[in-house]
Amino acid sequence: MSGETAPKRYDIVPVPVMTLFVATDAQKRISLSADVMTLFKLEPGHRVALGYVADERAIAIRQTLPVDLTAATVDKRGYLSARPFFNKTRLEAVGRRYNYATTQDDWLVFIAEEEAR
Repeated sequence: MSGETAPKRYDIVPVPVMTLFVATDAQKRISLSADVMTLFKLEPGHRVALGYVADERAIAIRQTLPVDLTAATVDKRGYLSARPFFNKTRLEAVGRRYNYATTQDDWLVFIAEEEAR
């Protein structure tokens, strides 16, 4: 292979174009970012399942079928009434933002920012 050179490689830096996050508040609600609403094509009345990883201070969400009565219902502002979720988990009901970390088994996983708001 005389005279052949390998194709040039580029150091590509990914640039996210969506801001995926959820936020909690003291009223035990979870709000979904507009980009989460768009990604899941959520409208008022749609449902999402909630999960958590206590050791990681993480919240997970995934789409469900409308007939899943155990899932949380999205309102017109992108809020979920999550009182039962907070009552069953060890997560604090404080104003805190959780940023997207990864996708696992159809769940979007969000990790808490360090400081509560």
